[in-house]
Formats: sequence, structure tokens, C-alpha cells
Amino acid sequence: MDINWEYPIYLIPHQDGYVSIFAHDGSEDQMLVVYTCRESAVEFMDDHGLPGQPSVLQNAREFRWLLDALRAPVTQVAFDPRVVQRRARTRWKVSIDALRDKHLAADYSPWNYPVYAIAQDTGYACIQGRASDGRPLTAIALFTSSERAEDYLESAGENGQLCEIGDMALARRLLNSLPLEVFSVAIDPVVDDSVRKARHCFDIATLLERYLVSAN
Repeated sequence: MDINWEYPIYLIPHQDGYVSIFAHDGSEDQMLVVYTCRESAVEFMDDHGLPGQPSVLQNAREFRWLLDALRAPVTQVAFDPRVVQRRARTRWKVSIDALRDKHLAADYSPWNYPVYAIAQDTGYACIQGRASDGRPLTAIALFTSSERAEDYLESAGENGQLCEIGDMALARRLLNSLPLEVFSVAIDPVVDDSVRKARHCFDIATLLERYLVSAN
């Protein structure tokens, strides 16, 4: 089965969870309702008199976390269902296990995508610091939102072009392209009294070997 979608995707909130529908296969199994466009999710809610707005999943990690949390009787996922004469016609119908194991790309990245780097004339924006053993190190600045990147540029009095990194493959490509003197990634650095610093830094080699790898 060829299943392919783009993010964001949308769920229908209901009570403390999300809407599911019966599988109609003679069992008590239910299918989580997932829409690949917001307009279809809103139409479903309007048709069934459901209040509020669709819930959004922005990336594969969020989708995988949700699937890992689901319990019986929800054992399948229905993509873009239309209920016709009390029966659901779906774009795709797949078991949760098959979706998670065969069709869902996921990774162990220590951040949600997209993240942002800042391209400058000399490469990418970096900060200087020291490792735990006291040796100096250079860390590329990586931001978890465009607003934080723009705030950094303003505080630092620097110019640069924001580069959106939308998935793990692009993150790996960026880190592998950096010069050898850039050892680390600084997450959401700030400028404090003219000093550029970050609370969280990751060694690039560790990221590539342990975290920016497929979960499948």
C-alpha cells in the first residue's frame, strides 16, 4: 500500500481524546480519524456538530508519540474518511502497528522540526564557548523557532538569512557540511550583556551517531 502524506495533519478533538470511528469489519475495533488537510477536518466537525477546532500534528515525531499512546479498541487509522450512509470511506486504512513500523518516518532528534540556522557571509552564525574540560569550542547556533532566531540577530546586532531545516535528512546534511572547527550545536543561544551563550549544547559527532538516526 502506497501511503504518503505531508505535515501538518489534523485530528478531531473529542472529550479527553480524539474522534475514532468503527472499523465495520465485524469486530469492535476502532479507527483514529486523521485528515491531511484542515478544510476536510473542519467539514467533518461541522457535519457532526463538534465544537472547537481541529488539533494539529506538525511532524512525524508528534504523530508517532500519539500512536504509541493509543490503546484498544483503537487499533487502526483512517485517513481522510467520509461517512456515507453510516459507513466510512477512507483514503487509506491501516493498522497502527503497520503505520508506525512501515510507513511512518521518525527519528530521535533532540528537537522538533523545523529548526533554523542563520547563514552569514562567513558561513553560519556560531557562538564561542568552552567544553567541560576547559578547551575552547565553536558551536553552530540552531534555533527552535524563527522568532528566536530573529531575536538573536537583533540582540547581537548581526545580519543573516534564516535557513529552515525541516527534517532529519536536512539536519544531517547541514552538520556534515560544517568545517572541522565547529564541534557542537548550541540550541537557542541568546545575547546576555554582550555575551553569546546557550543553556543546551550537543556534540555534533554524538548527534550524528546517536540521535539523528532513524527510529525504524
